[in-house]
Amino acid sequence: MSTTLQQATPARLHHLHIVSAEPRQLADFYRKQLDLVDVTSPDGRIVLTGPGRAVEISDSLSGRQPCSCFVVDTEADLAALRQRLVARNVTCEPADSVLYRPGAFMIRDPQGRCVSFGLTAGSPSRDGLPARLQHTVFQTTELERVVAFYTETVGYAISDEVVSDDGKTMVVFLRSDDEHHSLAFFQGSQNVWDHHCYETNEWNDIRDWGDRFARAEVPIFFGPGRHGPGDNLFFMVTDPDGNRLEFSAELVRVGVGDTPGVWPHNERTLNSWGRAWVRT
Repeated sequence: MSTTLQQATPARLHHLHIVSAEPRQLADFYRKQLDLVDVTSPDGRIVLTGPGRAVEISDSLSGRQPCSCFVVDTEADLAALRQRLVARNVTCEPADSVLYRPGAFMIRDPQGRCVSFGLTAGSPSRDGLPARLQHTVFQTTELERVVAFYTETVGYAISDEVVSDDGKTMVVFLRSDDEHHSLAFFQGSQNVWDHHCYETNEWNDIRDWGDRFARAEVPIFFGPGRHGPGDNLFFMVTDPDGNRLEFSAELVRVGVGDTPGVWPHNERTLNSWGRAWVRT
């Protein structure tokens, strides 16, 4: 599957729209643990922002769908991306988040996942531990089809692949700017959200986040360790809905045109320090 591609207009993961059966409980977790505060939204969803991170939470009865929400730098960038997608017969629908300026749009990938693009509406500066929302990851039953959509249609680039002994691609890491990945997909037996990640500044920030979750009696379920692809330090915890949050440091940057790396499908690739969480 490896190919060298230049990504289209650079985009950064800005916020997530999460759907929950217990939205108030989930929002309370993100307020307390991630230093987030409320932003008024006219449509009933809970909108929370903080230093370098934001989340929207809707009740599962609302009919709204989860979404990964990216931003670009300029109106011209947004127009160019939309033009690229329309030229490839992708339907672009309005994205109505208060975290976007007017003109944002959303698309669906071949399995129905929502991805949106827009310009940030901006938010007041907040104090809190450093951790910028940086990437989100999914498990998929159709890895090749989904990756082809994001590379050939949207314009993301492959940074690394994880390949099994029989030559089957098991994981693909995709970048939308020069950071190693802002999106990734694992081959799995179901189509589910895998995790999302917050990039910190250094190892000491990983320590501080670990101490925070320890005080809140939120246990680490994976890590601490170091990934092979991306070479980043990390650990993972879960929120009250069971969604997995990763905290990372030292994620590598990749040059435009760099050849994708290929890694063996084993525990050391996922965690060079020890035991790994292997998806099935």
